[in-house]
Amino acid sequence: MSSATYLYCLVRAPKEPSLRKAPAGLPGTGKPRALDAGGGLWLVAADAPLDRYGEKPIEKGLQDLSWVSACAVPHEAVVEHLSRSGTVVPMKLFTLFRSDERALEHVQLQRRRIDRLVERIEGREEWGLRVIVDEAAALRRTREEAQGAAPGSTGAAFLLRKKKEQDATRELLHNARERAARLFQELSAKADEARQRPPPAGEIGQRVLLDAAFLLRRTKVKPFQSAVRGQAKKLAPLGYQLTLTGPWPPYNFVVEKP
Repeated sequence: MSSATYLYCLVRAPKEPSLRKAPAGLPGTGKPRALDAGGGLWLVAADAPLDRYGEKPIEKGLQDLSWVSACAVPHEAVVEHLSRSGTVVPMKLFTLFRSDERALEHVQLQRRRIDRLVERIEGREEWGLRVIVDEAAALRRTREEAQGAAPGSTGAAFLLRKKKEQDATRELLHNARERAARLFQELSAKADEARQRPPPAGEIGQRVLLDAAFLLRRTKVKPFQSAVRGQAKKLAPLGYQLTLTGPWPPYNFVVEKP
C-alpha cells in the first residue's frame, strides 16, 4: 500500500530527539521517527497511508469535525511531547510529502527562514489568554441603576428608563472593549511577541473580549503569570474572567506577521 511522509514538527536539538515514549500519532499512521536535516535540525515524521491521508480522503474528512478532531488531538500530542527535547517548530495539521527525501528537500530550500524562526522562538513558550465578561450580569446591574435613576410608572418615566438602559448597554460594551485592549497592550509589553486572534463565540450571556497568544522567555513566565493574576483579581468584581493557559509550543508564532 502506498504511503506519504507525514510531518509533525521540526526540532532543533543537539542530539536526535528520543521518540521511545512518544504518543502514537494520527490513527493509522506509522510510529513517529526522526529524520536528520543536519545542523542539529530534525524532522519528526511518520508514514501515512494514502488511502486514508491522500488528497481526496482528507478533503472528505475536513467536512467532518469529529474526524478532524480525532487527527488534531494526536498531532498536537506528538508536538507537545517533542517540545521537551528542544526548540520545536510545529507543522500544520496534514502537512504531507511524497517521501522522506521530498520533506528533507523542502526543509533545505527553506533553511534560512527556518533558522531565523528557530532563533526567534528558542527558549520561549506560548501562553494563551482569554478574557470574558459576564455580559448578562453586567447588563442586569446597568438596568437596575437605570431604573433607580428614573423612578415612576408613567409613560415618560418608562421611556426614560429604556433610553438609560440602552445608553448604559452601549457604554458597557464600549468600556469592556477598551479595557480588554488596554490589558492586551499592558501584557504585550511583558512578552517578546503577542498576537490577537478573532474572539470565538461565547456562551449565552458571556462575551469573549480577548483571545490572545503571548511568546514569553521561560525566565519571564512567572512575572507574567503574576501580572495576569493581579489583573484578574482587579477585574473580577466587574464581571470579568481571565483564563491563562500554557505552556504551549509556539503555534501562533511560526508564521511571520504579514
